[in-house]
Amino acid sequence: MKYIAVFVISSVLIACSSEKKEEIKDLGEILPESERSYDEPDEEQTNDSDTLSAYQERFSEIGVLDSILPYDEDLFPDRVGPEKMEKLRLFVGDEEVVFARWTFADSTLVTNALFNWFDCFGPKCKFIRIGEEKNLQVNSFQIFMNDTALVYIESPTKIDSKRWDAYFEGKNYELDWNYRLEQSRYGKVRWYNYMDKKKTRIQNEAL
Repeated sequence: MKYIAVFVISSVLIACSSEKKEEIKDLGEILPESERSYDEPDEEQTNDSDTLSAYQERFSEIGVLDSILPYDEDLFPDRVGPEKMEKLRLFVGDEEVVFARWTFADSTLVTNALFNWFDCFGPKCKFIRIGEEKNLQVNSFQIFMNDTALVYIESPTKIDSKRWDAYFEGKNYELDWNYRLEQSRYGKVRWYNYMDKKKTRIQNEAL
């Protein structure tokens, strides 16, 4: 009888364990909608020809895309609670551009994300103050911030501001950036904001 009891208990435990295994779900299926971007193509399928065509239509102002891949490097805004996040590597001819976009719940969160990033920015963890003009990294980059969104563009070559202005206007972004930073390769950061949709340079006279 003891052997039979042990066998029955063992069978029950094995059955329970099997049932639990069957209940495990893919994390991607149970993430809240705020962690997913439903208005953009799936990043995991960026090498598919149909998906590349979709991205080409989306980034038509930037040029003809040869390929597009996810950008896997960690950036500071990833870690400060964005509602949505997208990071891509765009290949246009000989040019490679990193495009990253984060969306936050309100202006306080997006502002905190930007200025905490400036406490330790780039590969050498450099600090910069509002209006300060200094070199932060080798590659060219631009940063755009409005009330809820933060966009980062980086390239080892020159960034064509006119093409990106056309891109943002085509996506119904008004030219109302609270901050816009531009740095050329090996150059210094230039700060701008927009007053009545007019780009205005910010300079910290105390520096």
